[in-house]
Amino acid sequence: RRAAKSSAGEHSGDAAVFAVHRIAAAICSERKRAKEMFGGLTIQAVFLVVIGAALLVTGTSGLRRSIRMKKQKAQRTGKILRISHVEKRDEEGFLIQNYYETRIEYVENGHRQQATVKSVDEFQEGEEVRILKDNERGGQLRIVENEKSAVFGPWILIGAGILIISMPFVQKQYGSAILAALMFLTGAALCASYGKDKKRNTEEIKAVLTDVLKWQNGQKKKWSTPAASYYPILTYTLDGKERRMRSRYNSSSPVNYKKGKEITLYRDLESGRILERGPKLSMLTGGIILILISAIGAISTLDVLGIL
Repeated sequence: RRAAKSSAGEHSGDAAVFAVHRIAAAICSERKRAKEMFGGLTIQAVFLVVIGAALLVTGTSGLRRSIRMKKQKAQRTGKILRISHVEKRDEEGFLIQNYYETRIEYVENGHRQQATVKSVDEFQEGEEVRILKDNERGGQLRIVENEKSAVFGPWILIGAGILIISMPFVQKQYGSAILAALMFLTGAALCASYGKDKKRNTEEIKAVLTDVLKWQNGQKKKWSTPAASYYPILTYTLDGKERRMRSRYNSSSPVNYKKGKEITLYRDLESGRILERGPKLSMLTGGIILILISAIGAISTLDVLGIL
């Protein structure tokens, strides 16, 4: 009986080993099939190509949009005629709508025209603002006074996309050179952004976080609820008049925004724009570190290739 049990145990162990071997063989077969499907590229390589393509598309789209806007002279000056505040709250007390219906007068083709636009910032009657006419969206107008500036411009995104896409197709010794180039581009962009912010002639404005807007993209369903983003509403005084604006930055949790918290804004004295962030030394430091690392990587690559 003991021999029978031992034989059964050995048989069971052999079956388990055989099953493991079959699973391993199946995994190898799937990996081989995936390689053939993507022309010999590994999953990591395909992932890099997808990321690079996404950056390339984003950069080229932004560049085409910028060129089109300049050709069409889409930006113009408008005058605030009247303004009406619209707000709505949910059961929890969060703002779910907070905007200003703003009536604007502007000149187009020598004729005065009027339009009503929705703005997340409060302006005063008689104030002049910059407006943008987006012909891709049926000539829709929007106020562009306090829009957030991008750190990475379209040319940086295009360059980074091309470099990332090329990584799987070059020899290994050139991979470090591409990585060094990516670090250099990122570092240069950070330093340039810091320099741009530093050159601005600004004055500090004290603001108070007075409310929080809850934004959900989509409708609540029986079994799912769309993710929410929370935007602080800031109140500040400009030229003796109190104003409100919705922050361009958000969080996935309202805990990060305490009502009554004081925040420093910056007014660009040349353009009149209200900026939420001034020059950050950490951005300059990070950029310099990336440039130094890229220089070390470039020297190392040249040494490996026997150029140095």
